[in-house]
Amino acid sequence: MTMLRRRWRPVLGLAALATLTAIAAVLAAAYGNDEAGTSLTKPLLPEAELAGTGQASAPPVLREGIEARASIVPRTILFGDTIAAHMDVVVDRRKVDPDSIRIAPSFVPWEIVGQPERARRDGDLTTHVRTTFHLRCTSSPCLPANQSAALEFTRARVSYARPRAAAGERTSIATEWPLLLVYSRFAIANIEGPTGTAATNPSRADYLSLPAVSYRVSPRLLLVALVALASLLAVAGALLAYFAVPRREPEPEPEPEPEPEILLSPLEQALVLLEDVTHANGAEDRRRALELVAEVLVDDQPELAGVARALAWSEDAPLVEHTSGLASRVRTIIDLNGSSGDP
Repeated sequence: MTMLRRRWRPVLGLAALATLTAIAAVLAAAYGNDEAGTSLTKPLLPEAELAGTGQASAPPVLREGIEARASIVPRTILFGDTIAAHMDVVVDRRKVDPDSIRIAPSFVPWEIVGQPERARRDGDLTTHVRTTFHLRCTSSPCLPANQSAALEFTRARVSYARPRAAAGERTSIATEWPLLLVYSRFAIANIEGPTGTAATNPSRADYLSLPAVSYRVSPRLLLVALVALASLLAVAGALLAYFAVPRREPEPEPEPEPEPEILLSPLEQALVLLEDVTHANGAEDRRRALELVAEVLVDDQPELAGVARALAWSEDAPLVEHTSGLASRVRTIIDLNGSSGDP
């Protein structure tokens, strides 16, 4: 089992690495196509914001790195009402300078009420610029001849400059406005609703000016994300299955036996004391060690035994300089005789 695990571990690792690399490549390709294309696929306004506003949008105008769309709110009005004309421009900042965007509309005979409003929203690589004009017309050209009339504005011109473009070098695109339906207040007042009240909210559908289909999330990006998620889950399941299989733990190596302690004989311990300079109670311990050496050597080496006893009972404390020499002579005798001199 352990050998199989070792064989399959590189295969699983390479499979996981290949899967993650493929997913990253597909995501990078999808992201690059969405960001670097000649058109910007994100809707200018979310569907929730468009719903219920009565807004009419003209088809967008697309150029490399820029998208412009004109809209009117509300789409259907009564004579003398004020409307809002929006020009939404989305640009790729790598290809278009958002600060260079200029809108040149023509609303004659409509009058612009107040100053145009400009709002900007920056994304990672794109910028959305919305310019709003508030319009009102109370002159005869805007008065419907019958019950209603469809009014059409002159095309607006959106000009811009490329990044690092020369001074005065600009490009422009023309954008259509959607049709505006104006109803006569006199005609509306004569139209009674089903409950006897005046119809104050006329409407008419214009299928030619309906906005293009938009998605909250790009279907291609969603597909790539789902495939990536499924691949990750498959790799994670394989890894969990691999690690869930019980494995046999290797038997621990036996601990080495401790080295046997070296036991010194009483005579050897006494000789160590006679050579130890750092011993705390050196004088008294050396006297006892000398007496022990004298007792051990009294039969075989009476001369050395006498020297040891003389040092042990000397009036002055025996010094290491004297006892260490005696210890060396005793060690020499022990090595020559091949005996430790145990009592």
